[in-house]
Amino acid sequence: MTSASINVTEIRKLNQYLGAFVASLGGFALGVSLGWNSSAIVVFKNHLDASATEIGLIGGLLNAGACLGAILVPFLLGKIPPTTLMFSMIHVLAVGWILICIADHKAILFIIGRVICGISSGIFCVIVPIYIAEIACKEIRGRLLTIFHLLINCGVMYAFSMAHILEEHETVWRYSSICGIACLSIAPTKLLPETPLYHLSRNDESNAEKSLKWYRGDTYDVQHEISEMKRLVLAERSRKWSLKVIRNRRVLRSIASCIGVIVGQHVCGVNMMIFYALTLFETTGSGELTGSEQTLVVGVVQILATLLVTFLVDILGRRILLTLSTMLMGVFLILLGWFFSLREADPEYDDIYFWMPPAWIILFFAAFNLGLGPIAWTFLGDTLPIELRTPVTSFAVTLGWLISLMATLTFEEIFISVGGTKIMWLSAAGCWLVALFCAILVMDVTGKSLVEVQQRFATESQGETERNSEET
Repeated sequence: MTSASINVTEIRKLNQYLGAFVASLGGFALGVSLGWNSSAIVVFKNHLDASATEIGLIGGLLNAGACLGAILVPFLLGKIPPTTLMFSMIHVLAVGWILICIADHKAILFIIGRVICGISSGIFCVIVPIYIAEIACKEIRGRLLTIFHLLINCGVMYAFSMAHILEEHETVWRYSSICGIACLSIAPTKLLPETPLYHLSRNDESNAEKSLKWYRGDTYDVQHEISEMKRLVLAERSRKWSLKVIRNRRVLRSIASCIGVIVGQHVCGVNMMIFYALTLFETTGSGELTGSEQTLVVGVVQILATLLVTFLVDILGRRILLTLSTMLMGVFLILLGWFFSLREADPEYDDIYFWMPPAWIILFFAAFNLGLGPIAWTFLGDTLPIELRTPVTSFAVTLGWLISLMATLTFEEIFISVGGTKIMWLSAAGCWLVALFCAILVMDVTGKSLVEVQQRFATESQGETERNSEET
């Protein structure tokens, strides 16, 4: 039995699951911020003395804050350790939720509070996948990276459940207060050790070994993995932004894969549907369920589907799940659009096919969470060259939230002017384009270590790294 095989059998994975879960608690806070808008926006329309533009801004500017947060990450990571940065978001979220809770009928306070909550969301979207990728062994890295999306869905479910229980009709301060408490869930991130790669980047090999042993087990021989991580650190330090690096076909493909799946995640319209879930269900009809009950069903389906993909991702691979997920999403959007066309032609179909809207919407969300939703985040952690990872991840997240911002701000106007049928069919076409993109271009790094991923690029900095390793 080789030394490498002994190390694999001795790897302790429990702390890796624990670390990924705790780091992903920022996703729970993000999910609460996303789900809050669904119920609150109905109260605003009925009771808040605000224009339609202000109500749209309250809903949409979380996305603007997320863009700003994602842009800030490359600058902050050079000065603040990752776990400290994650923990500090408690204070940012607390300020945002306090403004929302005391806003009463002042739209400007709602808007500022939402932007501030969005800043933390954007930061988590960039930093959490990177952190998890650096602590995970290759056998379960894909599974651990999906936990972030799982907790986003748990946060959405929490917001939907609180809205259903409280049933506030004239004010949102109690609902906002309960949602705001979710920011405390981030507190355990203070207890997480920094990643081995972070310590090595500070020339602190002793703490790097301690961190790696915490995540792998005290009996694990860390020297081989530490040596591999040193190569990654050397590659990251080179940071050669030369045209030779950018022209590298594999580097370009990795950048395209990362940006493409994140953009696809937002283009398909899921965030927009979550933002306006209650309004959407009350407009489309929800069979024998109330709109509020429908949001709960969707919340449960999202969690169950993500749990399923957590077990499938390291078995089937990312490309297969992404392609299948986006194809199915397109099918269910086509069917939902077909129902809208039937109802427009004869309103009696609304009674005959009353089961269609909830069925197609639930299946759409299930398909999203079986692939595109959770797997898109995994690309941010381990698909890119180490020297380009943080800036490209920041750009991809910023672009995705920017698209979501534009879609959210124009949702109601487009829905009224274009009609539900055409919107669903256009969205379906977008999903199928994403499916084609995933099938052809997406890089699948399932089962490969970060060093093995880096070696595939054969960039100029990698060549220098290998020469330096040989010299030492």
